[in-house]
Amino acid sequence: MKSFLSMSSDEHIQGLALGKFDGMHLAHKALFEYLPNQSVLLCIQSQNPALTPNKEPYSPFPIISIAFQEIMQWSGEYFMQILKEKFPLLEVLVVGYDFAFGKDRAFNASDLAHLFDKKIIIMPEFCIHGMGVHSSLIREFIHHGDMDNAKDMLGRYYHVQGSIITGQNLGSKALYPTINIQTQGYVLPQDGVYASFTELEGELMPSVSFIGHRLSTDRHFSIETHILNKAIPQIQSIQARIYFIHKIRDNQKFNDLALLKQQISQDIKISQNILAQVDRAYLL
Repeated sequence: MKSFLSMSSDEHIQGLALGKFDGMHLAHKALFEYLPNQSVLLCIQSQNPALTPNKEPYSPFPIISIAFQEIMQWSGEYFMQILKEKFPLLEVLVVGYDFAFGKDRAFNASDLAHLFDKKIIIMPEFCIHGMGVHSSLIREFIHHGDMDNAKDMLGRYYHVQGSIITGQNLGSKALYPTINIQTQGYVLPQDGVYASFTELEGELMPSVSFIGHRLSTDRHFSIETHILNKAIPQIQSIQARIYFIHKIRDNQKFNDLALLKQQISQDIKISQNILAQVDRAYLL
């Protein structure tokens, strides 16, 4: 991903979409359709956890990034001046109806018409199931474990990706073997147990995943997944991806590991029934 401030001027770019584009959800995809072929996305990055720390796989155009902290004090006029310097042949500017920019977010999408003398497209609110599709609402769904509504707005099942780490090795001895991962920069689902798919080295495997503090053992926070119906493969990869399909239950404390194992057995049965009905086209 290129840096906006350090890049030289580009005379090939004719279209530009402005926004945070967190989630690369269905409203973003609809917005991208307004752009001509020679276009880029200017993505305003924040330091907060993101729905899509890695946006490139979901973008039909190159992405150029700029940190919010770098432009938060700019006036709208100065912001537009820099845009014109970086993209001297820019003809089309596309934003969502709720876009705001400049110092104190004082300039909104309508103000662009007074600052940019070429074509401006302001996309209206994009709705699904009577609800406006917004990154903030998707985050709320995920924080509450509502992966179904999150999937409908994203156009795919939500996933996190992380480095495979060593766990407490209790699962392989007394419970069920798991793969533990450590993520960075992702919005995390609500604590609990989920029917899931886990991707290792390009292979998608049904799984049941846990996220939260291990209340029944060491109380440490973990994200771990148990692969269903097969032994955990010999792992060569250092990365794993977990797709959260449906929340099965909240995190619970068990005073006896035998009771915990019994509950996990039930979780596995529930997950198998849920995952058998999943359309894998949404595992992107």
